[in-house]
Amino acid sequence: MPEPAAASGLPTVPVSLRVHLAHATVQAVADEAGADVLHIKGPAVAQRLRPEGHVSVDADVLVRPAHLVSLQAGLRRHGWQQVTTLRSGGLVEHSTNWCHPELGQLDLHVRFPGIQVEAGRAFDVLWRGRQTRQIAHRACVVPGEDAQRLVQLLHVARDLEQHSSELELAWEQASETERAQLHRLVDELRADVALAAATGRLEAYRDRPEYGLWKLYTEGTVTTAGFRRAIAEVRAAPDGIDRPRLHVIGYVLHALVFMPRRLASQSGRKASLREVRAAYRAFLSRGRDLTRGLTAS
Repeated sequence: MPEPAAASGLPTVPVSLRVHLAHATVQAVADEAGADVLHIKGPAVAQRLRPEGHVSVDADVLVRPAHLVSLQAGLRRHGWQQVTTLRSGGLVEHSTNWCHPELGQLDLHVRFPGIQVEAGRAFDVLWRGRQTRQIAHRACVVPGEDAQRLVQLLHVARDLEQHSSELELAWEQASETERAQLHRLVDELRADVALAAATGRLEAYRDRPEYGLWKLYTEGTVTTAGFRRAIAEVRAAPDGIDRPRLHVIGYVLHALVFMPRRLASQSGRKASLREVRAAYRAFLSRGRDLTRGLTAS
């Protein structure tokens, strides 16, 4: 994807400033569309929970699921272009990515990984403690600080090595009172397994359906796990996800359709028909593991 500022011919705008402007603009679009949004991560987070020197590269916004369509229509009216669909990033529909030629990138969430209650209910809980924060001189709606801390930790759980500084600020430096408040919110949102993954207590949750997925995250193997990830995502699907097994079928078909392209990317040349057939056979053979996993789930 081209650098947004360069693509428009405008002078280069620092990434941090562009992210601030993106948050403010999305809030304005949401207000116009009558959509409830909560700004998460980056400049939306309390200063004491933000690592020094950390710069976000995109704006992250959580929308009330019932307002997603109206917000997306508003974004399109104001020059935002949709880059991915909700199903592009995995079997569970978490977020969709957008890009604006001057404002950069937006990650628009309908749910946040690790929260197991239904997306609309989760938004209600987070919306209840909302605050406003000035971002680029616009009053933007953000979750309360307990929820900000939780979102930080759920983000940490997906890449422990990269986000150690966020873990220290959001968890290790939290007082007993702050941890108690956090645990009450975690219980209400059923986010305890993901929190345990972030804080080194995941093995205590081996009997939970979400365990397998968060184990892959803590091992750093989620992007290469293939069928194991598909099985784990189905088992860990939060409330309100319709017929997740059908998403697995879509995942398999997607993998089969793009197999020749993947082989070419790996070898640097067009794959032969024999190589493609061998890859298909290996892929479908591994499908036995998926079938057994779904039967056991």
